[in-house]
Order: sequence, then structure tokens, then C-alpha cells
Amino acid sequence: MKKILPFIALSLIVVLGFWFRLKGISNNHSFWADESTISILAKDILTKKLPFIEGTMKVFYEPLQIAITTIFLKVFGISEFSARLPSVLFGTIGIIFAYLVAAKLSTPSGGLLAAFLYAFSQINLANSTQAKPYASLQTLFLISIYLLFLLIQRQKKAFLYHLLIIVTLTIATLIHLIGVFLWIPYLFLLTLKIKNKWLIPIGLVIFIFVFRLWPSIMYLFKPVNGRMFLVYNNMTYLRELLWKNYGFIFLPAVFGIFITWKKNEVLLSGIILWLIALLFFWNFRSYSHNIRYLIPLFGVMFVFFAVFWSKVGSGLLHNQSLFTCLAVIVLLYIGGNKISRKPSPYYSPNTDLYGDVQIADYKATYKLIEKKFPNYAKLAIFNDFDSGQSWYLNEPPTLYFRKGFGNEKPEKDPLDGKVVYKNLDQFIREKNKFSKGLLVIEDWESFLPEDIKQYAKKNMKLEIKVNGLSQAKDDPWPLEVYSWGL
Repeated sequence: MKKILPFIALSLIVVLGFWFRLKGISNNHSFWADESTISILAKDILTKKLPFIEGTMKVFYEPLQIAITTIFLKVFGISEFSARLPSVLFGTIGIIFAYLVAAKLSTPSGGLLAAFLYAFSQINLANSTQAKPYASLQTLFLISIYLLFLLIQRQKKAFLYHLLIIVTLTIATLIHLIGVFLWIPYLFLLTLKIKNKWLIPIGLVIFIFVFRLWPSIMYLFKPVNGRMFLVYNNMTYLRELLWKNYGFIFLPAVFGIFITWKKNEVLLSGIILWLIALLFFWNFRSYSHNIRYLIPLFGVMFVFFAVFWSKVGSGLLHNQSLFTCLAVIVLLYIGGNKISRKPSPYYSPNTDLYGDVQIADYKATYKLIEKKFPNYAKLAIFNDFDSGQSWYLNEPPTLYFRKGFGNEKPEKDPLDGKVVYKNLDQFIREKNKFSKGLLVIEDWESFLPEDIKQYAKKNMKLEIKVNGLSQAKDDPWPLEVYSWGL
């Protein structure tokens, strides 16, 4: 029974975690901008507008994400549900590996607590219901950590584990560029264990670095405004996130690392090096303080939080690990802080830090354009990005207008080759070339130049306004559509 009960409990958590995630994509709510970018490319590949290889490489830092999305659109049909389904599946698989890693470090009871947090945390549910790669990276990192455990403990199958780790980390890197960081614990282990018999896996790692990881690392270290390292400072946001919002999980997780340090020094050293590298780049190299880049950190944090409470139960409370972990689960569920207690058709990605995702209702906006202007294909449509327009209207923007940030010369968009203009004078000149048209405005501090927005509000006709996603009424991101010549 001691072996069966954890399996039954884990199975229940996995099934419920899958149900919560599936519910979160069930009503096909609107894509936000980044979701639509990848999904439009996958759709273009599927409809033969783009060759497969060319299409997957359009966004060089996540080619495999585009390929996976294309496959799911092919199998399940072209819809938001299909594009988001890979994240649902990866997020569900991650529940299992959260259990396995925490159980390895502590007890099956600790594994169940980790699985519970992983399955029902608001931040994981939000990222597991988006057509983005962050839930996948979180799961792949836990898989690699579990394989590292097996590699350290079972030397007879070392080559197999090396191969599986390399495949897992390569998949992560091809899904998104920040997968580069996930190699750090494995590479740290290799530096301590170099022997002649490991030449083959080391050779594979070198091969991958030369042809994929090394160019990516060079991109990450590219100077910005003449600076190599301390380019930005997002420390305030990090403190707000990890201490104010997640301090009750973060602090026990830190203690969980210390408690298990003696028996797992090599592996934990590698994880800490990964954490330092990730937080350095997020703090000082990334122009954006988006939480989504830190999602793999939360998977690790949930595991060590569970390890801490399991150790408290089995140590201080004299072999009461099960009771302790169950008590923590009950308190987390009753309190509801950072935990979703029931399935929802939408989990907001902005719960922990406002503005992490610009969740405007592009779907409703473009459907209103389609309804109000049935001949929209004959109109010029100006935009800052193709934020769902090609997905919902099957027509890309005619021209783009974005802030120049010092460079006011028109240039070509890297995805579809259309011209990107930079200022109001260029906008007026290009508008005058078309007798009729529409301008889509994201009415917040977006990439569309502010003077163009103000010109439209004063001189053009407001045709459509959508205040925000209907599933997120307390988080408005207004979209407006202005016209000329109509």
C-alpha cells in the first residue's frame, strides 16, 4: 500500500492538472501578440505560404516551437486550442517530473507536494495555457535534472543517460534560446567527471555548441548601447516577484537546497550556477522584465519548497513527512494564495506582475473589422505588428509603423518583408497614397509612435473600440481602430 498510494495520489494530481490546463484553452480566447506571431508562421507553413524550413527559421530563437505548433495545427485543426495544446501537454508531463525530482531529494510525500504546486500554481497554469514555449522549458529542465540524478547514481548506464540529457537539452534550446542556460548543470558535471570514456558525449556537446549553442550565446552577449554586461537593472522587479509575491515559497526552497546539499553537492552546485546565470541575464541583460523568462526557476523552486517541508516532517517531526506535506497542501489550497482552486477558462499571466503580457482582445477587434468592413481586403490596414491580423483576417497589415529608437529610416520587417515606417511624417505620406484605410491602435505605451496615435485621435474617425479581453475584465488593454476615406 505504501507504494500504491503515492502512485494513486500522483495519478489524481496529474489528471486534475491536465483538466485544469485543458479547461484554460477550451474557449479559444484571443491570442496575445507573441502567441499570434508563432501561430501565424505555423499556419503559413501549413497553408503552403512558407516552406517548412524557411518558416521555422523565421524566428531564429524558437524554431522547434514553430515546428511543433505546425504539427499540432495539422493534426487538430487551425485554432487557438491546437496552438496552445503543446503547452498543456508539456505542463502536464512536468507534474510527473516535479514528483520524481522531489521524491529523489526527499520522500514520496515531498514528491506529492511538489506535484501539487506544479499542477495548480497560478503561474504554471497561466503559462501552460499559452501558445508559448515556457511551460515546455520548465518541464524539460526538470527532466534533465532527473536524468542527471540517474547519471550520478547509475554509472553502468552512463552513456544512455548522457545521450538522453543531450537530446533533452537540445530540444529545449531549439524550442527557445533561453534553453541555452539549461545546459549549465550538465556541463558543470562534465567538467568534474572528464574521463576518456566520456569523449563521445563530450564530442556531441561540442558539436551542438558549435552549430547551435555558440551562435546563440554570442547573440546573448551582444553589446547593447556599448555595454556588455550591466545594461539594465530589473532588481526591483525581481525583489517584488520573489520576495513580496513568492517569499513564502522562495525562502523554504532556499532552505531545501541547504538541507539536501551534502548528499547532492555536484548537482546542486550546477543548479545554483544555472540560477546565477539566469538571474544575471534577466536582471542586467534583458530589456524586458517579463516573468515568463523565469518560468523554469519556478519549477525548481516548487520542488525545493516541497523538499524542505518533507525534511521538516521526517526530521523535526519524527517521520511525519506525509502528515506535514498533506498539511501544507491543505493550507495552500484553503489559503488560495498563488493556487487555482478550481478549473477556469482563463488564467491571467499578469497576476504576479502587472503588464507581463499585453492581453488585448485582438480576436474580437478583427472580427468587428470583418463584420463592419466586409471589403476589408481592399482597404489599407496600418499596424505596428501583425498581432493576430493574419490569423483572424487572413490578411497581413499593409504597412507597419513602429518607434524608431534613434533610427528613423524605413526598414523591412524580418518576418514578412513589409516596410516598417518610424514617424508621423512618414505615416501621413504613406496614408495619402491610399484613398481608404484603417489604423489599428494599441492604446497603451506600445510600439506605435505616440505622435501617430495622437494624430489619429484628432484627425481620423474612431470606428471600433475593444477595451480588453472579456475573460480578464479587471485587466483592460484597449484596442482602437480609426479610419480615413470611409
